Amino acid sequence: MNDPIRVLVVEASSGGVVGGSLTGLYHMIRGFDRSRYHFGVALYEKKPIEPNLEALGVSLFKLGRRRLPKEHVLQSTNAYHAVRRAPWLRSVMHESRRVAATAIEDLPTAWQCARVLRRFRPHLVHVGNGLRANFDALLACAALGVPAVCHVKGFEKYSWRERWLAPRIAAIVSMTEAVRDHCTRHGIVHPRHVVIYDALDPHDFVPTRSAEDVRAEFGIPCGAPLVGVVGNIQEWKGQLVFVEALHELLREVPAAYGILIGGVHRAGEEYFRRILQRAAELGLGQRLVVTGFRADVANFVRALDVVVHTSVRPEPFGRVILEGMMCGKPVIATAAGGVPELIEHGKTGFLVPPGQPLPLAQAIAALLGNEDARRSVGAEAKAWAEQRFSLERHVGEMAALYRAVLEENRHS
Repeated sequence: MNDPIRVLVVEASSGGVVGGSLTGLYHMIRGFDRSRYHFGVALYEKKPIEPNLEALGVSLFKLGRRRLPKEHVLQSTNAYHAVRRAPWLRSVMHESRRVAATAIEDLPTAWQCARVLRRFRPHLVHVGNGLRANFDALLACAALGVPAVCHVKGFEKYSWRERWLAPRIAAIVSMTEAVRDHCTRHGIVHPRHVVIYDALDPHDFVPTRSAEDVRAEFGIPCGAPLVGVVGNIQEWKGQLVFVEALHELLREVPAAYGILIGGVHRAGEEYFRRILQRAAELGLGQRLVVTGFRADVANFVRALDVVVHTSVRPEPFGRVILEGMMCGKPVIATAAGGVPELIEHGKTGFLVPPGQPLPLAQAIAALLGNEDARRSVGAEAKAWAEQRFSLERHVGEMAALYRAVLEENRHS
């Protein structure tokens, strides 16, 4: 019997939470035949999902990363801001910081990653956060001649560094057509650049508590209309828009409740305080429930009448949209980024403009007032999600890419 193919997954997210990137990679690993593939995962910080990975037989590695501070003393001086007003000086300062970040952040971490590569001896490396966040790991792969698949899951800002590195990668995977188009427009060109949509395993996203039980935990009446947002709390996720929309919604549906499900990202602590302050100003009181981090997201999605997605910047994918669909719930989402690739407006969900509370409130009110529409759209969405975003399909496409990369590497 042949030895299993060894794949090292590098996941560089930080912020003290488990986001969609790591969750998607976890599902992907679960879907592979582990008699044919052995996975290692290198993380940049401790994650609550580690026991789940270890239960799959995954080898875990830790990488440390020193980061340049985003705030510095010069930002409080008038001279600094005067200099930044000159475009060419601002460009020089920006490039100087990029060079410093490469020397202080990327090169030391690339050295650590090289040590992990020598220890794990992968046939292939799969980096899960794109060319910028995974620049260090991709640099280590290029130096050691290990083929790397770069998974791009965001609308990143690219510079000469990433454009120089892109041709030295074995393959690039974008999670939506919108992400691939963004890469192309910004000079990231590769002959093997494919789109592979993330997936959600319906067997893993199964509620274990009744909707009534979940509502009772937070004092929400069983018959009250309940709408909510799932996701880590940070500014670009737009939870503040939901708070404003809830205030508008209560004018039309006075019995409604809103709920925010998710932990506070390290970069979102000030934003979270703004959310609580604004909710108090609007007098939402107990009509807005904040759960904090929850591992049992499926239980909360089941308890909702409408799932809401509120990102104010273009969303590369929107995993919560799939979670709502898989539970047969109608989803209202912001029409930007890759989201329109997931939702056919009026059939498998509804699209609203980002950052605008009133249209969001109106869309929610219309659905809460039409139970037949909620059921039919939810059923259509569930069937669509199970067919288009199945774990089997995702793993099959990723495995085919792995085989193509390894075959090409063997010949070269």
